[in-house]
Amino acid sequence: MGSITLAVVPSLPGDRRGALDAVCDALSRMLQAEVRGVLPASYAELASWFEKDRVQYAWMSPALMVLTAERIQLQPLLSAVRGDRTEYCSALFVDGKRPASSIAALRGKTIAWVDPTSASGYLVPRIHLAARGIDASTLFGQELFTGSHAAVVRAVLGGGADVGATYALQPEPGQPVARAGFCDVAPEHPVRVLEFTQTIPNDVICGHGLIARSEHRLFSNAVLTLAERDDGRQLLHAAFNADRFMTTPRNALKPLWGLVDLARKRGMLAQL
Repeated sequence: MGSITLAVVPSLPGDRRGALDAVCDALSRMLQAEVRGVLPASYAELASWFEKDRVQYAWMSPALMVLTAERIQLQPLLSAVRGDRTEYCSALFVDGKRPASSIAALRGKTIAWVDPTSASGYLVPRIHLAARGIDASTLFGQELFTGSHAAVVRAVLGGGADVGATYALQPEPGQPVARAGFCDVAPEHPVRVLEFTQTIPNDVICGHGLIARSEHRLFSNAVLTLAERDDGRQLLHAAFNADRFMTTPRNALKPLWGLVDLARKRGMLAQL
């Protein structure tokens, strides 16, 4: 294999540069090839880098992969697994120290989104509201795009926004939320989830479609092998917040094509 560049979209708090470098160092040794990590400044920049062949592999949201794959060939290789689940949802949440207890109570308020191409940070929750007859553009007084889930949480808990959308695993009835953007950023701060949305396929590691399948298999197998080691699991969790990875099931991302199409029909999403 030649030199490989692995990109990671902005999402989680912490030392992303250090975590990504550690994963790339481990993969370089396993593949006996240089693996270099890069951190695009935005979702759109990552898509652009794929188009310009500046990256060969990337960890990205399924919605962004679908959008990027409309312009260039991409191959989903591995899906993140968290708590034995390969899907998650979006949570519309508020600061638990504030009185808002319903979406209706937020009329005229400010909402923090992640990015127009983020499934859990924009597309799914906005469509969720639309399905209930709620037009976010008229309900909220201001809509902010913060660029990452961590920034959404900080905006809500810091008073810059009244409500935010982030990823979450919906708990069993009566149980607290154990995994969510706000759990990762501010685990001790009280948060109130107003609504959970439909499920979304977990994020994926994908490869450029023009790379040979044999090379995709080598790269995928290296990640899967790394996940079998205790130290490898720690590295992958720090970089991707995933317990492990599995080969992306066939047609796993098919629902996202319909979601993107619906979002465009409702004027919520432009071409990248």
